[in-house]
Amino acid sequence: MKKLAFVIPFYKINFFEDTLSALDQQTNKDFNVYIGDDKSENNPKELIKKYADCFDLQYKRFNNNLGATDLEGQWIRCINLSKDEEWICILADDDYPKANFVEEFYKNLDLLDEKKINVIKVAITSINEKGKVRGADLNHPTFDTSLNYFWRDRNGETYTSISENIFRRTAFEEKRFRGFPLAWGTPLIAWIDFSEGGEIFGLNSTQMCVRVSEINLSRIDSFKDQKHRGEFMVYEIIFTDYKSRFNSKQLFFLTKQYHSIVHYYKIRNKLPDTILKLYKNFAGLKGIAYYMIKELKWKFIK
Repeated sequence: MKKLAFVIPFYKINFFEDTLSALDQQTNKDFNVYIGDDKSENNPKELIKKYADCFDLQYKRFNNNLGATDLEGQWIRCINLSKDEEWICILADDDYPKANFVEEFYKNLDLLDEKKINVIKVAITSINEKGKVRGADLNHPTFDTSLNYFWRDRNGETYTSISENIFRRTAFEEKRFRGFPLAWGTPLIAWIDFSEGGEIFGLNSTQMCVRVSEINLSRIDSFKDQKHRGEFMVYEIIFTDYKSRFNSKQLFFLTKQYHSIVHYYKIRNKLPDTILKLYKNFAGLKGIAYYMIKELKWKFIK
């Protein structure tokens, strides 16, 4: 039985052949591919036909476009196309894995089972629109907690997208996604949920090529309200579900980030605790003073 499923939520055709070609070049073809067409205006059927005999592939065109309003929903219905593969990689239609990606995945299966790891983070090679490498690879610690990964992300020491992650189906089925607008924040929180804040595995002997282009959702200067609300949700979940796993210094830092998001994007605070109470809990009088100074500064600037 094949243990790995590549699930591709398709909409953009610009770089899609690179994705399919990279799957064809895998040194280990022990995987299945499921392509869910989000009622794209760009018909991929000729490319699908070209690679149909190169690896096990299933294609479905959906009758409605879901990704524009519910990208998580599009991911989920594409996952639902898959069968019983133990591991899932949601592969964006403009990213692609290096040729040894599947081979290196299988080399580490016994270790993943032994340590009961549910999430793999593969090293990232950032590429531009022409497929040229944009800098040094982003490697990950071989073993790290998902909460420490989140902390490093918030400090600008790393970043995450969707394609470089492989996760267990059982973890997904138990925890699901949280319902982020535009899936903005979904990967960060999903890996924490799927691992229950615990250990994840960094696979650096292969890379996922992650495309940075002007048609990336992260680069498009629109949907700002949804993106800002997604950022807000990240902190709301951290403070509600995982705050006991961080120390006071870290929580003070995260409160400052959360405070800025709520202020600048004028998002109504839905947490059971007010921001002022968070400052007081995590930094005492120092936190209260910081809060008051920031509020006065913003009021004066306005």
